[in-house]
Amino acid sequence: MTAPVVVGFDGSATARSAVRYGAREALRQGCGLRIVHAFGWPVMLPPFHASYDQHDQGPRAAMLDLLTQAARAVRADHPHLSVTTRLVDGSPGAVLVEASHDAQSLVVGHRGMGGFAGLLVGSVAPQVAGHARCPVVVVRGECPPDGAPVVLGTDGSLGANRAAEAAFAQAHLRDVELILAHHQPARRGSGDTFAVGNPGFWATVGDHAAGGLGVGARYPDVKYRTEVVPGDSVASALIGFADDTSAGLLVVGSRGRGGFRGLVMGSTSRSLIEHAPCPVMVVPAVHDVR
Repeated sequence: MTAPVVVGFDGSATARSAVRYGAREALRQGCGLRIVHAFGWPVMLPPFHASYDQHDQGPRAAMLDLLTQAARAVRADHPHLSVTTRLVDGSPGAVLVEASHDAQSLVVGHRGMGGFAGLLVGSVAPQVAGHARCPVVVVRGECPPDGAPVVLGTDGSLGANRAAEAAFAQAHLRDVELILAHHQPARRGSGDTFAVGNPGFWATVGDHAAGGLGVGARYPDVKYRTEVVPGDSVASALIGFADDTSAGLLVVGSRGRGGFRGLVMGSTSRSLIEHAPCPVMVVPAVHDVR
């Protein structure tokens, strides 16, 4: 059975956006959608008339109802999509990492409430990004329009090569252009063309000049181009470039070298998640070892 797209859900507006994004992704992948909530008893009861409190029900029953409503809404929009729900006891990080073992991708909103509060801006971030066995997509706002390009942040490292595989696959599924963006510090010398001259950068995609050995050769229908993106930091360069190109998805590896070192574990990841104008896909450096 084909693994599903898994969405972390807590009833918040951002989680609902993530569900809508996940449904579209499941349709592209030709797989099912699984909506998952990590349940933990609140230290305090929710405020009276809070959107997630049904008053005459306990928190667990209320969340089960919200999961059912979310699934019903997806089925109304996509009647042929297989949609399942799960409520799992445990902390958000542990539940989502476990769910990633059986997922095409893991989708979450950039902010939440309840069980998923601060999912990727606090201590859960390194746990999910560092241990997930599939790409993690952080959704900001509504789903991007059809036809928006995919942007790949790359540096020629092993992690970037895996991210390139995911980026080419996404561009293929969406039938859009792929833009490979390599950060160049703003203060580099004018004669220094690291991105263009770095063999690892070209090996990432298998440019014809490098023998066509990379991932690009496996997706001959994907039109792609490369761009050197200047900026004081990796995050600001990628955020600005994604905005300028009206990107539909920004793809990065969980670990890189040079400008992308520590991408997920440090401030760069938080900046991308908090300020990117589009969904961000973080591809783990290793996702085939349990």
